Amino acid sequence: MNTGRILGVFVVLALMATNGWGADIILNEYNAVDSNDFLNGGTSEADADGGRASDSYFGRVRGNGGDWFELVVIKDHLDIRGWHLDVLVDGILEEILDLTTDPIWSDLRSGTIITVAEDVPANVSYNPAAGDWWINVQANSDVQSPYISAQSFPVNNNNWQLRIRSTLGGLIFGPAGEGISPSGGVSDTEVFRLEASPSASVTSDSNDYDDGADFSTFGAPNRWGMQDFSDLRIAVPEAASLTLTTPQGPDSYPAGTGVVVRWETVGPVDSVLVEFSLDGGATWQEVHPPNVGNTGRYDWSIPPMIDSEHALIRISNADYLVVYDTSDEPFTITAN
Repeated sequence: MNTGRILGVFVVLALMATNGWGADIILNEYNAVDSNDFLNGGTSEADADGGRASDSYFGRVRGNGGDWFELVVIKDHLDIRGWHLDVLVDGILEEILDLTTDPIWSDLRSGTIITVAEDVPANVSYNPAAGDWWINVQANSDVQSPYISAQSFPVNNNNWQLRIRSTLGGLIFGPAGEGISPSGGVSDTEVFRLEASPSASVTSDSNDYDDGADFSTFGAPNRWGMQDFSDLRIAVPEAASLTLTTPQGPDSYPAGTGVVVRWETVGPVDSVLVEFSLDGGATWQEVHPPNVGNTGRYDWSIPPMIDSEHALIRISNADYLVVYDTSDEPFTITAN
């Protein structure tokens, strides 16, 4: 019996199972924006296309939040204590970030978003039953962390890739990133993101991985349209609801003026995403600057030079996007 050949078959099958048929955790997004640039270029006032491309967490800032990447848990009750995150640039291993044995990693629910950031302090308030699906950990040579290596790491547009390995070094996912899919094209004013809902069918070479310059979403579902986590998030959150009270239509507002968006909430809603549509809900854009927290109101400055008879406002629980409300009727925005 050729034991070497049999062992080789098992290795191949293991790699196929990891990369061909999905994984327990996947890469969802990373920030390739250079520290001297803005998302989609331009200045702090406007991007290269005259818009205001921004991140839902950082807003429109130079560097788009610095070096960070984002993972999504696919398997429910996943234990990733002691796992390894390999950072590669142009095919060369640059850093290995080791997760610790802290209990935060011992029982992750499917649909959990994990961000690893160099400059954002750790936040492990994590409580899916209350609608909090996000864990952020800080990996930085100057910060001792109970959750991950005290090690800085690069994220850039030079064929940046991530590989995820188990405690014993077995391949879980990847490498994934530019150079795998897409083969190229991620610039230093863009992010890399999964433009599909995360699931076990997503592989490291998926055609749904692409570059983007309109939105990035540190710690939240990706936006090119809207990523749907409902199939993954089977942990039942405490009941919560949002009700938009104004504007409801059919009022009319001049472009370039201010409108107070008001809402009421029941249950745990820590942060509210506020968006507007000019085409009856076919497409949505986040207000600028992004809403922070949940105060029950947002003072919206309607962008100038807009003319629409089909405007709507949508408010969503930023931690659980299936909880939302929209204007009952369209309202009108008139150009000056």
